[in-house]
Amino acid sequence: MKKMKKLLVTLALVAMASVSQAQFVTNLFPNGDFVNGGPTPDWIEVSGGGTFGFGYPASGGNPGNYGVITNVSGGWGIWVGGNTTPIPLASMGLVAGQTYTFLQDMITLAGTNTGGVKIESWAGSEITPNSGDMRPVSWTTNGWATYAFTYTISPGATGVKVVPLWGVNSTVGYDNFRVRVPLTLPFTAQITSPTNGATVFTNFVINATASLLPGSVTNVNFYRGNTLLGSDDTLPYSLSVNGAAVGAAALTVVAQADTGASLTSSVVNVTVSSTVVTSTFGVDPAASWVGFMNVFQTPQNGNGPVFSSGWGVGDLVAQFSGSGPATLLTLKPAPLNDTNSFWYDYTVEPLLSNPGNLSGAVGFKEMEANFYVQVPDGSVSGNIVKFTGICKTNTLDFSLNPSKTNGIGNGWTNYAFVKELAADYSTNKTTFVALTNGLPFTASLQTSPDPTLHIQYGFVTRGPNVWPTDVNNYGNIQIQSTAAASTNVIVDSSAAWVGYMNVFTNAQGGGGFVFGSPWGTADLAAVFGGSGLVLSPNSINDPSPEWYSPSGGPGAVGVRTMDANFYQEFNGPLAGKIVTFSGTVLSNTLVSASNTNALGNGWTAVAFIKDFAPDYSSFSSATVPLTPGAFSVNLFTGSDPARHVQYGFTVTGPNVWITDVAPFGNIVIGNAGVNPTTIIPSLNGANINLTFASQAGKVYTVQYKNALTDVTWNTLTTTNGTGANAVVIDPASGSQRYYRLSIQ
Repeated sequence: MKKMKKLLVTLALVAMASVSQAQFVTNLFPNGDFVNGGPTPDWIEVSGGGTFGFGYPASGGNPGNYGVITNVSGGWGIWVGGNTTPIPLASMGLVAGQTYTFLQDMITLAGTNTGGVKIESWAGSEITPNSGDMRPVSWTTNGWATYAFTYTISPGATGVKVVPLWGVNSTVGYDNFRVRVPLTLPFTAQITSPTNGATVFTNFVINATASLLPGSVTNVNFYRGNTLLGSDDTLPYSLSVNGAAVGAAALTVVAQADTGASLTSSVVNVTVSSTVVTSTFGVDPAASWVGFMNVFQTPQNGNGPVFSSGWGVGDLVAQFSGSGPATLLTLKPAPLNDTNSFWYDYTVEPLLSNPGNLSGAVGFKEMEANFYVQVPDGSVSGNIVKFTGICKTNTLDFSLNPSKTNGIGNGWTNYAFVKELAADYSTNKTTFVALTNGLPFTASLQTSPDPTLHIQYGFVTRGPNVWPTDVNNYGNIQIQSTAAASTNVIVDSSAAWVGYMNVFTNAQGGGGFVFGSPWGTADLAAVFGGSGLVLSPNSINDPSPEWYSPSGGPGAVGVRTMDANFYQEFNGPLAGKIVTFSGTVLSNTLVSASNTNALGNGWTAVAFIKDFAPDYSSFSSATVPLTPGAFSVNLFTGSDPARHVQYGFTVTGPNVWITDVAPFGNIVIGNAGVNPTTIIPSLNGANINLTFASQAGKVYTVQYKNALTDVTWNTLTTTNGTGANAVVIDPASGSQRYYRLSIQ
């Protein structure tokens, strides 16, 4: 306890010391311009009378054009610009009710009196108490000076106005109004990747940021639960984890400072899976496609590199066309509109016989045109990245069309690729697949668990440069866009849902696969009820030590990890489409860091879309954690109608004894098949009207009790939904009644 108290005191002192610097919001009104563009004010308000003038000098100032007010006669005055909209506090980082120092540069150009400033607090269109006239107690007569004024912004204010003041029988110049805003430096320790709820492979990287003030960070320790995984003492802080145990993992980092202080990050919960996460991408015209060209000598000249540079997509002749299902990506040879012999060979026919005609000119370089998308760094680290599509036609590739070569026998090759590039963009590893006429393609690469690497997917067309008018003579490649078709699927109790269970040993037992088999949905503890779909922990009614320790019974500890899948499956209708599965998680009391069994094993839960090969030997997938609120997950599926597309939910965690399920919580997901509704009672003469929204095709039964202690509910009436409000009349009997609504 003494150690803990000491730690808390240290942290508190660090927090107080961290408010130690200030930032300046400068030149809110540069060039003395209090009227958003001048050169003269839109309207003037004078206090104390007098004659004055306003303008900008032709040159000079502090540091440039500044505003000048000349008071010819009379008392002190106030000038207000025509912009009547207050400056929002949020735009300057100010907070109502706080005290700030405002700074104003001023100079007395003639006379003996300087100006000043008045600050008004505004709440909407209403002025609240202001600062009154604030003028320097003393001022310099030798040039420009900066004058400070302290003002507390009124509580409830949303903006401020700044009003410069002038002096009696004096000419005042003003410029550069700003405010000093306290800046709190972060006191922080945070895991930046993986993100909370992510699924990672057994080899992955943890990245973190940390800062402690005062002092500096000496090292950052990385933990899984209470187990120290390793430490890093150099920015950027990271740790490579290899051979991690499969299952739920609660990750934290602890930053240590040279002052003795330490700070623990928030917990990041991830699932360590023996199956690598797959990220699938299609040929989407809405993605950010870019171009890059590598130029080589021709094969006849040794194919040596010449140069590399970014190229415009149009210069690559890579173009999307059409819309909807007709959207296509067309790739053609790269043209160059340059007659220099660097690019074209003028020693061969047809240029020898007709040197003035450049059509048919022989390209003298090998052009490797890359058309690609770069995935945000770190977003797919450690995943299998798949790039898929359909090559509708390929009339360019010389291996398919040997006649498609230029005048010296050079032709084209074409591939889809996924690349992993080092931080400096040197090549790390690449997967290429040929673009075959009329067939789908998939380029797949297992990426390294390093968020500093760059992952790209796209196409490369390599072959000779051609004269612009000859581009269409050599053929092209047409690739189907992922915009071809999309479909949305939802959680609907009226659909046919099925179940499948995969069983593993628990993390303490190595996490090895035991078996997988179809299970009834009720056995999966996946049940549609009045509030929606309820997912609960899975139980096995078998007392064998194979399932429970020491054996089955109340309080027994499950020794298996149950991977329960509740889903729908389709063959054909969802093939070759962008499938989006969405819904709403109404509540989740099952998945939390503290919700574990006696061995410390807990649960993870995701919504998924999976696209299986016809023989189920492989699949691509997309998942999203089931956190309260709306969820949506999408996947571009393969075009083979024999593939199996599934969407649904997976709950993974320990088995529990059948009487022990409830204490571990559950997940409730909104049922799109039944819209929830509420009975609204109202008195209508001697009757009670019970009004509720109804849904066509559903049956609504209104039930009642005269006392909550009654054993059963009585049926008042049953009515069919119409899509409009339904009204059920109950004659008022003077007694108290309780109502409920059953929807089927």
